[in-house]
Amino acid sequence: MRLDSTWLFNLGANVYGWFTAQPVWRSSCAQLAEQVPDLPGVRVADLGCGPGVSTFELARGRPDGTIVGMDVARRMLGEARGRQARATGSGRISWVQGDVVCLPFRTGSLDAVTGHSFLYLMRDREVALSEMLRVLRVGGRLVLMEPNRRAATVRGVLRLGRNPRHLVSVALWRPFSRVHGRFSAASLAATLERAGFVACRVDESLGGLGLLASAEKPTTALPRGESTLDW
Repeated sequence: MRLDSTWLFNLGANVYGWFTAQPVWRSSCAQLAEQVPDLPGVRVADLGCGPGVSTFELARGRPDGTIVGMDVARRMLGEARGRQARATGSGRISWVQGDVVCLPFRTGSLDAVTGHSFLYLMRDREVALSEMLRVLRVGGRLVLMEPNRRAATVRGVLRLGRNPRHLVSVALWRPFSRVHGRFSAASLAATLERAGFVACRVDESLGGLGLLASAEKPTTALPRGESTLDW
């Protein structure tokens, strides 16, 4: 049984915001944003957005899109809202508190769903992925960055950057993700395929610390819950 870390992210929201607001993490978020379809008015939900680093990169990469950052931790969203005024290209971002097991979006309403270092935290990954599949339109894209099971080296971490925030983030993220369960490229692709996604592709990112995955929705899914947003 996986642990529920919501309380921890609420408690450490400002600390998490501090160590993820650094060039290496932002670059990884920008890579994730590049995988989002370049469509006029693209609609994207960034799940587990935390203090908004990934959401702001999505807004920069898709400036004509409509972006919703969602997190279950209220204090994380407070951090994100506080940073929004200072983030360029963030005017079309809205924020919502919600749980991935019952996403507040209409069935088939989103062009893309993203999550940066998010799925590994889910206690019920199958239900979470079922909900992501539901809210995507036919052909819509899921893009995830998840921790890589492959062992990290000090040289590899330092090659990415020597910024103290980067080093702190790796020092915390690696053992934390080990407790919750990291992925290999094969296991992440298999997890997405079992959930009903197709065209799954998984590549190493973050110098091998992470895995960048993309997949698509092949057919519509039956709704599992009511929507609270007009999407």
